[in-house]
Amino acid sequence: MAIRPLTAFALAAAWTLVAPLAAPAAGRDAFPPPRHVPSVFGEGLLMAYSGLDGETHVEPPVVATLAGEGLTLQFHLEGEPALELVLPKKYRLSWRAVTGDLLLADVAGDELPLVVAFASWNLVVGRLPPGSRAGLRGSGPNTVIMRDRAGDRIRFAFACNPLGPRQAARDAAQGLKVSLETLVESRLRFFAEAPHGHDNLAPERTRTLAKAFSVMRVNTYAPEPPIAVHWTTPSRWPERLQNPWASALHAIGLVHLDPALAKEELAAVYATATSEGLIPGRSGPATSEETARPPMLARAAWTVYRHERMRDREFLRASYTAVAKQMEWFMRNRRLGGPPPPEKPLTFGVPLYAWASAEEAATPGSPRFADGAEFAAVDLSTFVAAECEVLQRMAQALGYGVSARTWGRRAEAVAQAIRDHLWDPDSGFFFDRTAPDGEWIRVWSWAGLAPLAFGVADDAQAARLEEHLTSDRFRAAAGVATLGSNETAANGKSWTGGAWMPLNYLLVRGLQARGRTQAAHDLAERTLDAVTRRYMEAGTLDEFYPGASAGAGASADIFGGGSTSGNDGGASDYFPTAAVFADLVLRPEP
Repeated sequence: MAIRPLTAFALAAAWTLVAPLAAPAAGRDAFPPPRHVPSVFGEGLLMAYSGLDGETHVEPPVVATLAGEGLTLQFHLEGEPALELVLPKKYRLSWRAVTGDLLLADVAGDELPLVVAFASWNLVVGRLPPGSRAGLRGSGPNTVIMRDRAGDRIRFAFACNPLGPRQAARDAAQGLKVSLETLVESRLRFFAEAPHGHDNLAPERTRTLAKAFSVMRVNTYAPEPPIAVHWTTPSRWPERLQNPWASALHAIGLVHLDPALAKEELAAVYATATSEGLIPGRSGPATSEETARPPMLARAAWTVYRHERMRDREFLRASYTAVAKQMEWFMRNRRLGGPPPPEKPLTFGVPLYAWASAEEAATPGSPRFADGAEFAAVDLSTFVAAECEVLQRMAQALGYGVSARTWGRRAEAVAQAIRDHLWDPDSGFFFDRTAPDGEWIRVWSWAGLAPLAFGVADDAQAARLEEHLTSDRFRAAAGVATLGSNETAANGKSWTGGAWMPLNYLLVRGLQARGRTQAAHDLAERTLDAVTRRYMEAGTLDEFYPGASAGAGASADIFGGGSTSGNDGGASDYFPTAAVFADLVLRPEP
């Protein structure tokens, strides 16, 4: 289902002269049923203009989060300006839409709804009930707020423009002329046309699914030179940039919303590759790192390719070319002990691989890296084996017979090296090692479960891993802990024992591939329940969830002290969480 044809309508709507906003009574297409629209209000909500509607910019980051008591939009700009909207206490709000670019609420005692919305990348407009106030706390050098009255009600426009306060004032003056009715209709039409899941889906999950698509929407950028297509970020704040591992996960969710958009955002990642094949770990219009991130682009591209009934072979060919080069870069530049001799195959010797750092592994703070990164890493080696196996399938589909056989041999060689050298039969777990037959680094982390998620473990090993997965060591109410509860560093947070939804997702898919349907169903349900509960309580889809132990079959109160106890400093409205939630709901079986 393509969503972007709404773009032209939304852009035109943003600059239509103001018309009175009556109590919404537009057609069903513009106003979908309430459970198809995210409407939970809470602190931490990410707000920004979507690249699906028009121009966006990484700099300055005109992005806000809901903060403090009342209705305050805290902008992450120089001077930390906050847009404070204060309503008399007599008003009670009933939220109808709480999305990344629109706040819409019915107001008890007023026949017209409250509206706050992004009208363009640098402009927030709205209307408040009689007696309300709109003002700025703090002030950036290029920010302006203007107010006007529409009868007894307050109209306001907040603008930021890097060209200076005079241009910001012009933008704000134009913002006071925006047709709020048209703007609201354009925003809600997105949810009318987005997937809603099956008819028997619980209302809370349906609404959380709508929130997932809202998160995808707000974390999508428009083309910005030198990026020629739409691209995505895990979070418009604080991350802001493109990340290839996250983008791979994004594509798996975006394909349900708009397959063309999923292909575009992957193409944006491929375009960042160096001539040697490195795809930078973070990149943007004016930024590019020299380190990598976990490779999973082949899996994402294969998922997108197989989703469409009319298979896009040009997309598959472009994906194969980019990812094949990336994987050869990994196999040369991250091989433990250095690259193989030039005359030898890439799998010469014992093909195991080491990260450059914990940051490259995307797990900062993990105790695996307490003494550096020079070790045979279970997770990276597993990623390499899995990507080689998918490249084999891609090559077969493209008719590249010789290349398919080469990638198949590489996949099996790396997988066998993992099984032979990184499996500890006494513990029944995969651990990192300082060398193929060197000292064990016995940290019970999610990396040891990666061979189960990606099909590298043999049947006996997989059975032992499943025992650990369902034990108190790793089983959490929110899914799977990133660090075993027996580790000294484990605190149930982030990469030291928190729950990361993409890890849950990968393990669900790995269990399903092995026919372990009950274990997969149990983990999928805990994942969906955790995301739904957090959303219904706090209004956000978070990066990390508490790793509180669930025991066997327990249903602990994972959020303990309430809605603020969930994310532990990670990003709110996090695209990878939204993507895997959507895929588990809309594609319960792989």
